[in-house]
Amino acid sequence: MNYTEYAFGRYETDIVAVAAKYNLNLKDLEVESFSPTGLAILVEKIGERRFKIHINLQEGRIIAVKQIAGAPLENNTGTQFAKYTNFMK
Repeated sequence: MNYTEYAFGRYETDIVAVAAKYNLNLKDLEVESFSPTGLAILVEKIGERRFKIHINLQEGRIIAVKQIAGAPLENNTGTQFAKYTNFMK
């Protein structure tokens, strides 16, 4: 796990819990922003693809996902996006 800002390290336990809840790959996870009672912005790497994930921690749901690197998925489909859409309401 990498942090874009060193201070996010103090929330490591919370971030690990969020990653576990949403089945995120902790090894290749980048934390762009994290507020324990607000919003988390995480970047997950799956193979050659990278996905930016916005999570509303108060509501307990993923609010947005965008592929930011790698070969594009056709029509935003496939098992990689499905793992995120399962947590959207």
